[in-house]
Amino acid sequence: MQIPNVNNFIKDSQHGVTYNICAYRKLSDQEMARAMQVFIQQQGERQPKQGSVVKIFSLLGFGDE
Repeated sequence: MQIPNVNNFIKDSQHGVTYNICAYRKLSDQEMARAMQVFIQQQGERQPKQGSVVKIFSLLGFGDE
């Protein structure tokens, strides 16, 4: 299985964090927002520092033809 290699950037302007969502294809704005939301929920109290860039690996697009 090859690792996702398409970078999709979205910025959380409220917290000053940029998310790089690595997926198997270009993601829609809605898909990027959802991936960012899931990541934030999973982190709980451990939120990234302002100004940081967070890399998220996603399976979105895997197996698409």
